[in-house]
Amino acid sequence: MDFLEALKKEPLLFDGGMGTLLSNHLKPSEPPYILNMTMPDAVLTAHREYVAAGADVITSNTFTTGSDGIVRIGVELAKRARARFTALDLGPVGRLMEPMGDCSFEEAYAHFAKLAKAGAESGADVILIETMSDIYECKAAVLAAKENTSLPVLCTVTLQENGRTLTGCNIQTAVAVLESLGVDALGLNCSLGPAQLKPFLLEMLERAYVPVMVQPNAGLPRVLDDGSTVYDISPKAFAEYAAGFARAGAKIVGGCCGTTPEHIAGIRTLLGAGVVPEAVRRDFPHVIAASGTKAAFRGSGPLVIGERLNPTGKKRLQQALREDDMDLVRDEAAAQQEAGCHLLDVNAGLPGLDEPAVLARMVRAVQSVSNLPIQIDSADPDAIEAALRVVNGKAIVNSVNGKKESLDTILPLVRKYGAAVVGLTLNENGIPETAEGRLAIARRICDAAVSHGISEKDILIDCLTLTVAAQPMQAAETLRAVRLVKEELGLATVLGVSNVSYGMPEREKLGSAFLTAAFASGLDAAIMNPLSIPFADAVQTWRLLSGCSEPHSASKTEDKPLQWVIEQYDKGLAFLPELLAAAKKEIERLKQSAGSNNGTDGPPIILASVQGDIHDIGKNIVKAMLECHGFAVLDLGKDVPPELVVNAVREHGAKLVGLSALMTTTVRNMRNTADAVFAAVPGCAVMIGGAAADPSVSEAAFYGRDALEAVAIARRVYGT
Repeated sequence: MDFLEALKKEPLLFDGGMGTLLSNHLKPSEPPYILNMTMPDAVLTAHREYVAAGADVITSNTFTTGSDGIVRIGVELAKRARARFTALDLGPVGRLMEPMGDCSFEEAYAHFAKLAKAGAESGADVILIETMSDIYECKAAVLAAKENTSLPVLCTVTLQENGRTLTGCNIQTAVAVLESLGVDALGLNCSLGPAQLKPFLLEMLERAYVPVMVQPNAGLPRVLDDGSTVYDISPKAFAEYAAGFARAGAKIVGGCCGTTPEHIAGIRTLLGAGVVPEAVRRDFPHVIAASGTKAAFRGSGPLVIGERLNPTGKKRLQQALREDDMDLVRDEAAAQQEAGCHLLDVNAGLPGLDEPAVLARMVRAVQSVSNLPIQIDSADPDAIEAALRVVNGKAIVNSVNGKKESLDTILPLVRKYGAAVVGLTLNENGIPETAEGRLAIARRICDAAVSHGISEKDILIDCLTLTVAAQPMQAAETLRAVRLVKEELGLATVLGVSNVSYGMPEREKLGSAFLTAAFASGLDAAIMNPLSIPFADAVQTWRLLSGCSEPHSASKTEDKPLQWVIEQYDKGLAFLPELLAAAKKEIERLKQSAGSNNGTDGPPIILASVQGDIHDIGKNIVKAMLECHGFAVLDLGKDVPPELVVNAVREHGAKLVGLSALMTTTVRNMRNTADAVFAAVPGCAVMIGGAAADPSVSEAAFYGRDALEAVAIARRVYGT
């Protein structure tokens, strides 16, 4: 029986944490995966303890490694434990993805592809992508695993206490994006204990249609005097939570940081008594498109799709695209979001351009300033795939039509990348004059899409707006076609509205009247100019009269004062991408005002990821926030020994050191580094932070919960 067959029959039990079992074998600068080469017997013993505890699946000791050689050894060791199944364990790259950081989608993809191939060749049964905090990185990892192996792919994200990942992705968006990418199971792990994860897991169970998995930490960590870390949930209590998760519908349970074979054995005992899953309620609106932080819902009222990034008839945009100048693209994207758009249409269809390359660059430019979902507008399969590949989230593809060639080339791409699709009601004979003719093409498109595995909920039909100047009766026929598609097929509908008034006087007045009539006919989404006041008024008036609530649209942030962004961040209305975008603007402003390219001449602060820890995402965020508040930050990087931190403090006369750690195995190094600073430079303060840190790590150090609190600590230390 293979993994997916077993998953259908019964809940599967994964193993628990490895760092806890291996910590006594690790030197201060070593991550657990290094023991695959230096002490393989210790790793094998840990795996066998989990098998003896009753784990169905053993995960390889390869979390966060970038070495395919270590992956091969790790998978082979896991297989030697002889569990039912062996999972290749892949963790995050450890760098922020573009545009927030310097890790490109292609770099992340190549990293995961290399490791996935090595794991598959070494005999792994399944790939587990875990502890992910950026849905864009999830996409790179999932695509790499699916395109380079034939193994089942599981993906779990890690949440903050607010129910969002570090980069602002919530449950509904994570489920929509991961399901659209075709993962075989999705879920939550690490970050929080079972009690804190429970409400988020229940929401995920209600939203997901693929199996859901959960691997919490063993509660909250506490650092003892000897530097070791203990957790506050006993094996018995943890097992009761896990069994409850299985009753709620979780198909995979296990443990993360702090869990041991005793925790897993407790779960096995309760699962062995039999678990009957409860019925799952599913009444959430369908996410038809999503960015990394924001979703657009079908049936939530009319959606506005901004049309201003289509070069047709726009000379300035045409020139910018020919000159590879993306500033105008960014400006238009930001302006349309400010005007209240829900999605942005992106089109590079200009003769003489390398459409695949330009469309992908446009998508990246848009994503650098906007968190709105994207509609990819092209008829070129190569351009569509190039753009789909770099979209952060779930896109809409505009468009396919009733021609066989279009259906055969576009729909497989839509399915592969988990997009929604717009179907144009035209075929080899052109656009039918009657609503019934357009309905017939819509039905053909729908049948073809469903046959490719695309859900009917992800199909939008464009009944095509024709100009009334040339065909005065066709406006009414288009509206009738919209009604028929809604009534007969139950599909979502979309129209581009500006074409109706082409060649006519007072175009905006005519277009807005047509838009209102289309809404009355059941239109779900309008491709339009959101900066047009008559169009915007028509949308808002219709929403008011039809009782639709306006989905929140985060305002343009790159030109807002930083304090405004911080307030929005605190309220949960802006997220890390917006915060960092504003921070970068502020840093540039400070550099210009100081007349220097080397940052400010403000109070010095030393930052470092502690020895043995190769992650710096959180540290980089703290750095950006400190710099934009006027501090001069010296970033020592990752895996930094205590003596280098002490030397930097002395050299620069810093009164504050910031230490970061993601891995529980490096917590003791955080304490050792803090103690070294206190001993060598008594007047220097230390703040600690990161996923593995908490106030118990060092009572003498400040604990920074997030980047904003780190700024507050720095101000307190320097009295600014």
